[in-house]
Amino acid sequence: MKKQLGPPATPTLKYIFNVSPAASFYGDGFVQLKATESSDHNVLRVRFRTSSTNGLLFLAAGEANYFLLELHASRLQVKLDLGSGEQVLESDRSIQFNDLAWHSVEVKHVSLNVTLTVDKNSHTSVKIPGPHHSLNIVDGLYVGGSGGLDKMYLPRNLNGFRGCMDEAVFNEHDLLSSLRSYTGYKNVYEVSLGCSPQFFATEEDAISFFSSRAYVSVPTWTIHQEATFQCVVHTSAKEGILLYSSAREGGFVALEIQEGLPVAVVGKGGVKTELRSQTFIDDKKWHSVKLHFSSKSLELTVDGEIVKSSISSHLKRLHLKGHLFVGGIDDGTRSEVRKLGLASVSGRRVRGGSFKGCLKNIEVNRVKMGLSHAVITKDVSVGCEPESQTPANPTSTSRPLLHLITPTPFLYMSTLAVGLDRRYGSDFVQLRNLEVQEGGRSSLEAKHIKVFLDFKQLGVRQSQIMFRIQEQPIRGQIRLDVDQEQEENTFSMLDLWHGRVMYVHGGSEEPDDFFMFSIFCSSRKQVPDYLKSSKLYQFNITVTPTNDAPELSLPEGNLFVLLENSKKLLTSDVLKATDVDSNYSDLVFSVLGNLNAEAGYLEMESNPGKAVTSFSYVDLEELRVFYVHTGVRNSRIVLRVSDGEKVSNTVVLRVMAVALQYRIATNTGLEVVQGETAVISSKQLAVQTNAVKQVVDIRYDVIEPPQFGELQRLHSSGEWRHTESFSQKLLEKERLRYVNTFQDVQTSNVTDYFKCRVNVAARVNTEIVFPITVQWIKYQLVKNVMMNLDKVRKVMLNSEYLLARAEGVALSDENLYFRVLTTPKKGKLLLDVTVLTKNSTFSQRNLTDNKVHYELVDRPYEDTTDRFKFQLVSKHAQSENYDFQFSIKADANNVYITNKGLALKEGESKLITKEELFAETLSTADMFYTVISSPKHGRLARISQSNSNASYDNLLTFTNQDITQERLMYIHDDSETTQDEFTFIASTSQGFKSFIVEDEIGSKEGTFNVSVQLLNDQKPIRVIDKVFHVVKDGQKLLTMEDLCYHDADSDYNDGQLIYTRRGIPLGDLVLANDTSHRLFQFRQQDLEERRVLFIHKGANTGRFVFFVSDGKHFVSSLLDVSADEPYLKVANNTGLLVQKGRSVTISTRNFTVGSNLDIRDDHEVIFKLDEAPKFGAVYHNETSVESFTLADMKDQLISYKHGDSRHLADHFCLTVKTKGLQVTERVAVKVYLESHQRPPIVQHREALLVEEGKPVKIDETKLEVSVSVKNFAAKNLGFTNVEKFHVAEGESVVIDEHKLDASNLMSKLPAPLRSSHEVWFQVTSLPQHGVIIVGERNLTKEKPTFSQFILNKYGITYQHDNSETTQDSFEFSAWLFPVGRTARRPQDERDVVVERFNITVTPVNDQPPLLKVKTPGLNVVQGDRVALGPENLKVEDLDNSPEDIRFSVISKPSNGYLALGGRLNESVELFSQAQINNRSVYFVHDGSSVSGVFYFSVTDGHHKPIYKLFNIDVSEITIKMVNYTQVSLQQGKTSVPLSQNNLAAETNGKDVTIYYEVTRPPNFGKLLMENQEVTLFKQEDLISGRLFYHMTSLSSSEDSFGFSAFTSEANLTGQVLNITVRPLIQVGRGLRIPNGITVKFSSSFLNVSELAYMSDSDPLFEVISHPKYGKVVQTKPKMSKRVRPVESFTFQEVMQEEVALELNANMTGVEELNDSLVFVLKADNIQPAKGEFHFTIVPNDPLLFPTSESPVFTTSPIPLTPIKSSRNANASPVPSTAFLSTLGCLNGSITRPFASHKGALAWLARLLLKTLICRFTSHSEAQKPPLGPKRDPQHS
Repeated sequence: MKKQLGPPATPTLKYIFNVSPAASFYGDGFVQLKATESSDHNVLRVRFRTSSTNGLLFLAAGEANYFLLELHASRLQVKLDLGSGEQVLESDRSIQFNDLAWHSVEVKHVSLNVTLTVDKNSHTSVKIPGPHHSLNIVDGLYVGGSGGLDKMYLPRNLNGFRGCMDEAVFNEHDLLSSLRSYTGYKNVYEVSLGCSPQFFATEEDAISFFSSRAYVSVPTWTIHQEATFQCVVHTSAKEGILLYSSAREGGFVALEIQEGLPVAVVGKGGVKTELRSQTFIDDKKWHSVKLHFSSKSLELTVDGEIVKSSISSHLKRLHLKGHLFVGGIDDGTRSEVRKLGLASVSGRRVRGGSFKGCLKNIEVNRVKMGLSHAVITKDVSVGCEPESQTPANPTSTSRPLLHLITPTPFLYMSTLAVGLDRRYGSDFVQLRNLEVQEGGRSSLEAKHIKVFLDFKQLGVRQSQIMFRIQEQPIRGQIRLDVDQEQEENTFSMLDLWHGRVMYVHGGSEEPDDFFMFSIFCSSRKQVPDYLKSSKLYQFNITVTPTNDAPELSLPEGNLFVLLENSKKLLTSDVLKATDVDSNYSDLVFSVLGNLNAEAGYLEMESNPGKAVTSFSYVDLEELRVFYVHTGVRNSRIVLRVSDGEKVSNTVVLRVMAVALQYRIATNTGLEVVQGETAVISSKQLAVQTNAVKQVVDIRYDVIEPPQFGELQRLHSSGEWRHTESFSQKLLEKERLRYVNTFQDVQTSNVTDYFKCRVNVAARVNTEIVFPITVQWIKYQLVKNVMMNLDKVRKVMLNSEYLLARAEGVALSDENLYFRVLTTPKKGKLLLDVTVLTKNSTFSQRNLTDNKVHYELVDRPYEDTTDRFKFQLVSKHAQSENYDFQFSIKADANNVYITNKGLALKEGESKLITKEELFAETLSTADMFYTVISSPKHGRLARISQSNSNASYDNLLTFTNQDITQERLMYIHDDSETTQDEFTFIASTSQGFKSFIVEDEIGSKEGTFNVSVQLLNDQKPIRVIDKVFHVVKDGQKLLTMEDLCYHDADSDYNDGQLIYTRRGIPLGDLVLANDTSHRLFQFRQQDLEERRVLFIHKGANTGRFVFFVSDGKHFVSSLLDVSADEPYLKVANNTGLLVQKGRSVTISTRNFTVGSNLDIRDDHEVIFKLDEAPKFGAVYHNETSVESFTLADMKDQLISYKHGDSRHLADHFCLTVKTKGLQVTERVAVKVYLESHQRPPIVQHREALLVEEGKPVKIDETKLEVSVSVKNFAAKNLGFTNVEKFHVAEGESVVIDEHKLDASNLMSKLPAPLRSSHEVWFQVTSLPQHGVIIVGERNLTKEKPTFSQFILNKYGITYQHDNSETTQDSFEFSAWLFPVGRTARRPQDERDVVVERFNITVTPVNDQPPLLKVKTPGLNVVQGDRVALGPENLKVEDLDNSPEDIRFSVISKPSNGYLALGGRLNESVELFSQAQINNRSVYFVHDGSSVSGVFYFSVTDGHHKPIYKLFNIDVSEITIKMVNYTQVSLQQGKTSVPLSQNNLAAETNGKDVTIYYEVTRPPNFGKLLMENQEVTLFKQEDLISGRLFYHMTSLSSSEDSFGFSAFTSEANLTGQVLNITVRPLIQVGRGLRIPNGITVKFSSSFLNVSELAYMSDSDPLFEVISHPKYGKVVQTKPKMSKRVRPVESFTFQEVMQEEVALELNANMTGVEELNDSLVFVLKADNIQPAKGEFHFTIVPNDPLLFPTSESPVFTTSPIPLTPIKSSRNANASPVPSTAFLSTLGCLNGSITRPFASHKGALAWLARLLLKTLICRFTSHSEAQKPPLGPKRDPQHS
């Protein structure tokens, strides 16, 4: 019913749809769309936010009709008059709209009904009375204000809207889609892009006034007894209005600045009182100003200085009216003020007069006022900004880039136009970008626009140069504070000098803006054309982004309703946070104040029961935040959101809990046909609650299931399963069904039902019964008639004999089935050609269509019957069982065959007797056999008779007589086959019979099977016989490539062949993974699995004998071995043969290398392309490569692809590398044409038998290769433009005979035959990225053909699949075939031409770039530089290459700069994704410790750019220890080197030279380097081993020193390195000691003979810790029989067995226990060392230890040496090392030095004593049996 009455849209409408989502209205702004239309269906959608209580939102204006939406006293109000009087519709009183939250409004007018919907959940409506239903619009549509429209239905004091609006759509008109005015179509006034910060300012925020027309108006200033106004001022202005308010009867109150002094003026009726302060306030400092007005006096206070004046009596009763103006006045009030003679609007300020500066702490009648109370504002901003100085007249000659939009007129260089300067020519206008903060403002000054002209020659002044704004900015506004007499939207050069032109940004996120302007001259003199607005210039504005605070709104209103004592999900529909310049994952919600604990709390899904006061936006989006109600019904939650830096506005969410109410809303029951299913949904069963958008758990538990079916639910796997409970949600999703499972025929009309218990929110429950009405099915067998078979083998079973019907349901013949329960015994049932078996089915339709047959297996010898049992079935039910019978008459001429087959051994012959094969009839036994298919692996023979010369081999005929007389024989050909057969026809008639006529009597066909038992009769044959090459004294795997045998027995696995070898004179065979395991026998499978390793040693050449056996046969052979220096050579290089434009696999048949190296893995052999092919490329799968491995080649992954050029020869060079060797070889490539030549075909290839050492000729009977040559070329087929065939991405194209024509194949036929043939095509390889359409069908593998006739007449269509591909193709065959016959592919492939049709796809740029890295950023070490890679910043575009994806840096990083590789000193702002992928883009850090960001955009040049922040995290330079292990010093030594194994550090800084400074020296030693003590050393000293620790004090068993590690950039302090002394001792290992006995210590336990020898003393053991399960005791206590633990003992006591180990452990249930003795070992003049003796305790077994003597656990006897005791002077034998002889014992004494005569005598006595002891020891040790367990003789 809508009728468009307005004019058509003008072409300029294309600019409307390029804007940002939000618009700001300041109280007097509006958007007007000049539209005329009439409709009775109207829809208005508005979304806004405001702090105002009144304001016009929308107006559709007619002459008398109107549709108005406004805010009135914080409520929404719709006023509508369609001709029957005004109707008013108001929103709910509970919703307040001045809360700065986003509110959505929808008003629907449909005929008589008007509905108002607020925040999607509050609805009010009204009906329109009277006959008028259409809204007639003639004066247009208005948003935000009425634009001064004068209509009777509009009040004079109608307030405009002040706030943000991001949607205003009326019917099809999007009124905010553009904020530009278009003459005759759209008018936009005082509306800016973005949501201004003004609307969120508080009373505490200061206000800046930045133009001569700036002002703020607030509600009327009321005066009772007195009135006050006060504020704090900051300005440099000499004049300006601070306050103005009109009064009745021409009265007014004003406060202005005159010559820098505040002046208050009160007037009425031409009389006024003026009060002037003497305190100047224009000094750019803050000053407090207060105006107090009463009926008696006027008082002005400035910074505490008061001036006061009484007022006239007629001024005492001022009644103020209208708005109170602060900082300036509007245009309507200016003429009134000008008449009053206020200085601020006099003279040159007559058109302005506003205060310029900053005001704060504004109070009216002691009530704080601010922008939140404003009615209208103009040219103000939030906060105080520094006042800019008026720029001087510019003289700079810098020449920034000029942007010209219209073409520059051509100027001859010889003659310039008048006034142009030769230095600049036509480029006399030079521009410099204006920079402005996002949401801020900035003045255009003379430095931004410079004009270089010869003004003297022109005769004009520079101030007469004027600029006309032709196109306003898109994302902001140009505010002109110029003389109002100037033409609209113009400014002069003088205005630029004085800062009167200002750009105010709207706050959007785009990084730039621009406006278009032209230049003209205001002089009346004649000026050149270039000063007549003939050219357009573009002025660019750069916007610096700022982090805006996030915004929080309540899309569904501020009421959150949930059930009592329940929990409800918080969603983004309840809380909506928006932040245009932050990642949503960074936003965090906070609950302010104390959440009412008595009412409820917020909790997270992952931690139920725990209250939280903050959560992330991700938690909200992923539905993890719940509100849990616990107490009082009404409460509230105060929330705000933060992006980590700034916080949003605060919202209050009211929470109301209601009591649960429910009812059974639906229980209709269900109707279902027997055997079918029916879905149960919420339409049949539903419970309704009073929950509002809250998930309430409603469960149904089945307490009485259905009787004739079951309930099933649909699981996520797609499977229906039985269930006994379900939920309301399951019903809503229709995932519950009832299945009738009763299959039998029901006799009565019974119903079904189920009973369930309904549980609502786990609180209340009730029982319900759900009825189910079943429509039962009955069957009727109408016909069941016996069939007669007389002299026929096959009859048709149709509906004349068998007919059934169903009752109770409309069941077609196709769906009524007969199920076969038992099959016939003498025949078979057939459905078409398929044999019906048990449980097979056929339908009534099959019977009606004559598709069911009964066929006898054999004709019977006597009359008989046959039957099958069946039942009627459908998807609904099944019937009882029925029988169907056949009556069969006998046939005397029917052939009956006994055919049991034959079994024999491989190569054997055997008679075929009557028991195996015999045919006969009832009337005769004379049968004749014709073999129509002979045996394949043997022959039939007739045993010859002496009087016959006939050939009896390969019989084709024989008789029953041959069988009965045992003359028929099968002879096997000795092949490796297990089965054979021949097919025959047995007939009563004599003669050769090749087939049986249908229904022929007296003949029958049969197949005779022969089973062959294989024999092992084949010897293994060697198939690989070559010299085995190995590296001298090296090793190499022996594999199947070196040695291989084959056993021709078909049932034998070659892997089981057994190799046995004898001695090998030049090496050995071992197991590859265990070279100590020699191999004398192995299987061929071991060679295949690379388990056999040959190790060379000895002669360089030789051979060895081996035997190969298959278990029965043995063969012997030799393996020749050659050992050489390592080599790598090319063994085979045949070159490649490839068809033009095609590819060929490079395999080991073409190129092989030989080597004697031990190469275990084919990946070790690497092929590198040294010289690439010129006319093709080498590929790995589909990827071009320059290197590959031998494994790739063996896996058939490497190929050469010809580039389809005209060149028919190519080559490339390969370098093969492995294990340090390499060889280079040239590989030739020959190219052949499809039309000229095919690859060679092997016709014959026979095995060759050669005697050793003799030649043999190879002729064509052994090896023959042929080449197929075509007599026509592919180009002659007429394929035109195949290579240049193009199709656009996602489009289709027709292929006709001009592109595909094979009609000249007819030339192969004689002329008379051509008309009777046609060309057929078969697509053998379908396109991968599209389909081929012939007619209306797609070509498929099943139907791939079409003819040249179809192609010529209709063409075929290729349809691309819209994938991001650039190439496609399909392969086809073409051949000739007779017309009118079904096309078949010729069997002879030589009659077929194969070609490929190539398609080039033109890509379409339809995919925008996508940022693949979630948070772009990198980590850099302080002061370092890092290359950016795709892991840091990656943008993908399916339509463009990485080179086309371009990044632009908008704001540079604050802690460094970006640079390109090779130019790291130059900062860059432009780079591509390809440069990132190549890691050629670097970030160079400036060395500071702070992290930073840079802001960038990225685009493909086609789609809208992506804007993002890139984070740069800075890591401090650190040092860490990587090796830090203690130093071990051998006891008896005093020096040990320190290496990097003990001490090593690394750093992440640039300076990698690490120093170590000793902060605490060792207590008992020194650190030495080159015998000099050091306290400072480097890491290199540790690596080279130059640093030593030298122990100077031998009193301690350990030492340590403290140190710090440092570089020039970092340090690591507080480190300690420990040094321990390692005891010089041999401790028994793996000792197992029985429990409960005393074991004497011996040298097998503790042997310190070397220490004793070194110190010439008896070493002492000091016990630190006795064993856990025992103690060390003396074996010979002197005074007491009780043994006591010892705290120390000597080595002499150990040797004299005076010290023992007494063990007493609880071994119940334990097989062994580990224990140890800890001690300190000391000796004279040697440092002590801490040691530990470990042993294992085992249970005491009397069988193992029969005596009480201590078992000894040493492994060999130890000779004894006399030494000096540490405790007394007695000498005792102690063990020395086993290799010392008696002489060795004495060596130490002989060489012992002495310093005095007395020492010499002592030495002589000791030497004599040692000699005696050594001899005694040698004699006694020789008599003693060996200690310890018996030794293995082999080991000995």
